[in-house]
Amino acid sequence: MTGDEAVRDGVRAGERAARRLAELGVCVLEPGLSGAEIDRIEAEYGIVFAPGHRGFLAAGLPVGRAAPPEEGESPRNPWPDWRDGDPELIREWLGRPVEELLFSVEHGWWLPGGRWGQRPADPAEAVAAARAALASVPKLIPLHGHRYLAAGAGETVAPGRVVLSVVGADTIPYGRDLAEWVEREFGDPGSDKVWPEPAAGDRVSFWSDLAG
Repeated sequence: MTGDEAVRDGVRAGERAARRLAELGVCVLEPGLSGAEIDRIEAEYGIVFAPGHRGFLAAGLPVGRAAPPEEGESPRNPWPDWRDGDPELIREWLGRPVEELLFSVEHGWWLPGGRWGQRPADPAEAVAAARAALASVPKLIPLHGHRYLAAGAGETVAPGRVVLSVVGADTIPYGRDLAEWVEREFGDPGSDKVWPEPAAGDRVSFWSDLAG
């Protein structure tokens, strides 16, 4: 598959995901973002949406739940509202994967395999060293709750397709593209269906390594 074909494939998967969300009725969908809106958002937050993410948001913008949260479920809106959301909240969301990982570092976690060198004994020094190392890893863009897509900038097309669930040092692949993720997350949650793992070329540098 050529680069252009991969881009088109990613966009189509994003569009299918948006259509499937509309069919399932699991969220409030507003008209999709225009090209100008996406360009403005990318400039404002210093991000670049991967092709599939761009196609997804252009086909329909999820802005909230279709029903109130169930008992025990977080009241926080799991969908980032890229059009009218609070910029401070969106920036917090963008920084969450790194900040949660640094919280894990503060409480004893350290990247295995010696890639960060020896862990400093002082927790504050360990956090500072980890923060410096994390400055060069791919940026993750929030999709829904703790689900993320890698940014498009500086990445090959494939890593921009795989959906990751990221909580601290715990990373799980949640779909090889947006269309598969929607089915897994909303189409039949709790199903015993075995979901294929992303191919080697779909791994996101650093973040996929946390999943083993």
